[in-house]
Amino acid sequence: MLVGLTEDEYSAAMSGATSVQKGYDFKHRGKRYQVKANRPSGKPGSFVTWVPKAKNYEWDCLIWLLYDREYVIQEAWLWEVGAYRAAFHEVGRLSPKHHRGGQRLR
Repeated sequence: MLVGLTEDEYSAAMSGATSVQKGYDFKHRGKRYQVKANRPSGKPGSFVTWVPKAKNYEWDCLIWLLYDREYVIQEAWLWEVGAYRAAFHEVGRLSPKHHRGGQRLR
């Protein structure tokens, strides 16, 4: 929904797909989207400091979500594959600060 998909469109896009398909999570308007997310551990005062990198570039857009402990979206950022690869391919450890350089969706 953050990229304009309705529930019905998402349902149709996922028809026949598996939850572990390689490279991307769903397609919308001809683009392949990969979704990554993090949330704090739940311990008092904990916050996200490390964000795993995408392991492949078989997608067109990456959406990174930051949840709170109850899985409510706090932030959402969009990255095009070329910009993501240029910015992070050589970076060893990513943080939320890195991802905040993308296009803010929420």
